Amino acid sequence: MTVSVLRTHTGAARQGWHNLQWLVPLTALWIVLIYWLPIIQTSGVPTTIHQLTAHGLIALGLWLGLESTDLARDQRRTTWLAVMIPYTLWFAVAWSGAINGAFRTGTSLPLLPVAIWLPVIIGVPLSLLSKRVGQVLDVMPATWLIALQLYRVFGSWALVAALRGVLTGLLGWPAGVGDMLTGLFALPVAIALATGTAQGRRAAIIWNIFGLADFAVAITIGAITSPGPLQLIVPEVPSIGATGAYPDVLSPAFVVPSSILLHALSLRQLHRRAASQSVTPE
Repeated sequence: MTVSVLRTHTGAARQGWHNLQWLVPLTALWIVLIYWLPIIQTSGVPTTIHQLTAHGLIALGLWLGLESTDLARDQRRTTWLAVMIPYTLWFAVAWSGAINGAFRTGTSLPLLPVAIWLPVIIGVPLSLLSKRVGQVLDVMPATWLIALQLYRVFGSWALVAALRGVLTGLLGWPAGVGDMLTGLFALPVAIALATGTAQGRRAAIIWNIFGLADFAVAITIGAITSPGPLQLIVPEVPSIGATGAYPDVLSPAFVVPSSILLHALSLRQLHRRAASQSVTPE
């Protein structure tokens, strides 16, 4: 291992640690605030801010990525619109449905499972097989898709809801802690990946798998604790699928499938990078 590579490793580790040093207290402060002042979360303002921010960053990142390709200007514009128009419409429909109670239990059609799985069923194959998407991933910094999911720290609302007794702890604890850890480690992992080393790439893959596993656990527990054909456990306090109330229902209805797609894109990008170029020796 050369001195320069060793310094890169050390610098990345220190920077990642410094990020955690300010992210952890801020996240803890956020948890305390929404615990003692639940109106902050129930108002929907945090959901509005972090989802609009994520939406804007995705739109900007896609545009910048397309600008770096060799596609013609019309092709770049068409590709950007082909992605952002359906994504924005889905965002608007999910938001409107949540506000108007479309995901509440007792409606004629159980829409929450549709909101979770339909975007994944449609979006994952397109994300993994589209040549145009592959072109964008090849020129886009691999750190973007990881650092973007810093917003997952806001998933700690589920942990707070469990602590306050308004959401079953069977769902709130694993979902809230899993989301919070995914968000906290997004920046340190992105910094490690930026070093271009095998160790950084390995950390990015593990982080993506952990983020997907968090959703697998949350969706499974949500299904078996909510009214419906898959319910196996009837908790003393409601599960999220039993209420379907805004703004919390936006987590499974919009945030979960959006984040699954980001994980799929990140893993495809990492695979393409590994296949096209050798990793910097450690």
